[in-house]
Amino acid sequence: MTNIFQTPWLLLFISLVLLIVVTVVRQNSPEKQLWWLLLLPLVLAIIALGLDYFIKTDYEKVKHMIKCARDAVVAEDADALARILSPGYSDRSHNSGDQLVRFLRSFFTTTQIEKAPQRGGQIVVDAPTATAENLYRVHVGPNSAYTQAATIYFVKVRMRLRKDADAQWLITGCELLELNFQPFRWGDL
Repeated sequence: MTNIFQTPWLLLFISLVLLIVVTVVRQNSPEKQLWWLLLLPLVLAIIALGLDYFIKTDYEKVKHMIKCARDAVVAEDADALARILSPGYSDRSHNSGDQLVRFLRSFFTTTQIEKAPQRGGQIVVDAPTATAENLYRVHVGPNSAYTQAATIYFVKVRMRLRKDADAQWLITGCELLELNFQPFRWGDL
């Protein structure tokens, strides 16, 4: 079933159907040609767009957090990434978020990521946790250590997130699953 808080299309479609019904009623019943009947579909459309804009679902918040993490890596901003890591962060190679941030700072000295558009993925939200598995096409800069092998890499990443007490989603773990569609781990980097 469509979540009306996640996308406005269901309510916009209903408002279109309501507009058609109101128009037909106004044409066939001269006594019902009240001008305010045309406001009903307009009000419903405004409500649909307002719900979509003002109410953010957990799925949308997780998606935004993943985008922030990707943008921080592309911008080589380890401090911005540290702000969205959970205090209990850990993965197979890093026991804490601080270790990951230190690793990324040293990684950024030898490698420049120009852009990393998302090519696919899925997000599963089971509040208060979420898991996202995404595929990125990573373009490395011309002066990077990895440019000799290739300038474009396909990287598959799995992120675990948890909602904290302030209802903010934070990254609790991140695993590199594949590099160019081959199994890969942090230690191989």
